[in-house]
Amino acid sequence: MIALLLLQIIFFVGYYVMSITFGLFKIFLTLLKFKNLAISTLCNRIPIEDRKKVVIVGGGFSGSIVAQKLENDYQVTLIDTKDFFEFTPSILRTIVEPQHVKKIQILHSHYLKHTNVIQKEVLGVQSREVILDDRSVEFDYLVINSGSSYNSPFKESSVVSSARANTLRENYYHIRKLKRILIIGGGIVGVELAAEIVDHFKGKEVTIVHSQSKLMNRFPKKTIRYTEEFLQKRGVKLIYNERVVAHRGQTFITDQGSEIIAEQAFLCTGIAPNSNFIKNSYPDAISENGYIKANDQLQMAGTTFYRNIFVSGDVLHVREEKLAQTAECTASIVVNNINAMESRCEHKMQSYKPFAKPVLISLGKYSAIFVYKDYSITGFLPALLKQAVEFKTMVRY
Repeated sequence: MIALLLLQIIFFVGYYVMSITFGLFKIFLTLLKFKNLAISTLCNRIPIEDRKKVVIVGGGFSGSIVAQKLENDYQVTLIDTKDFFEFTPSILRTIVEPQHVKKIQILHSHYLKHTNVIQKEVLGVQSREVILDDRSVEFDYLVINSGSSYNSPFKESSVVSSARANTLRENYYHIRKLKRILIIGGGIVGVELAAEIVDHFKGKEVTIVHSQSKLMNRFPKKTIRYTEEFLQKRGVKLIYNERVVAHRGQTFITDQGSEIIAEQAFLCTGIAPNSNFIKNSYPDAISENGYIKANDQLQMAGTTFYRNIFVSGDVLHVREEKLAQTAECTASIVVNNINAMESRCEHKMQSYKPFAKPVLISLGKYSAIFVYKDYSITGFLPALLKQAVEFKTMVRY
């Protein structure tokens, strides 16, 4: 008990030190942003109405960065199904701390001062225009960062998607009353969700059903072993090599005939790229898994490549984990390459090559795992590091 109290004190001291540090950092970034805006205004002699049009589909990690970096020099339009940016790695915290949503969401209109934001779903893309339900938006350059979503086979309210903070936040008061909870999928999202629930709520019967033989099977053995021990010590039941295929009321049935009683299920599997709006016009640019193909310069590619259409973020067809770092890296390359093309310096275009990136996996508020290649660090320090990453990201907005 004393050790836990000491851990909480250290955590909160570290948290507030980070708050002050990143608060000062935010002031510095704000001053830098005004400086860059002043330089752009003084040096860019092209009237706004004559500047090239850049349309960005999706306002996640990648799309928000592209918009921020281009809005002072182009006519930028951001099209997103929601009107805010969301720090997705911290979404699951909102199921146990609903107020945390205020720290991980910010309106696009707050940090984008010269971007036209349209809250709509994109229905299609032509060579020079994006099709919406009530209009079309012309572009000289198009950047597709449409991300991915959960493709749920269940329609009933007893199965909840874990993809949006607002959805999870609304379940906070409901979940406090539940006794039996089922989590479908034992990847990073399923593991983090289970850990948040058992770390915050006591007396819950949580079950994870996973189709593989071990949790987070692409990670090092130490990571998997620590995760399993962490969850099992807190009473989480792990069912491997089975898939939930149906349910009747509160009874969920797997392909092996197992029956699991749960008052609520959370779907943490079946992620699909949001690329349907591209398929009709550019079927050759869609991979067999639905991701959008691109060349090394991140220009959309099929039988040929499309010079003025770029792809970045989760929807990009590339063999690596779909991480925020990947989205940020690809966004920076897209920005560089658009500027290079516009200044007729295509020899300065950069290429993107997948590379190993560190991963932080939360196990409740005070424990986490830092993974890089075959190395893992577990415990309190990675948890503090994840808080630092959230701070560092949000101060940019």
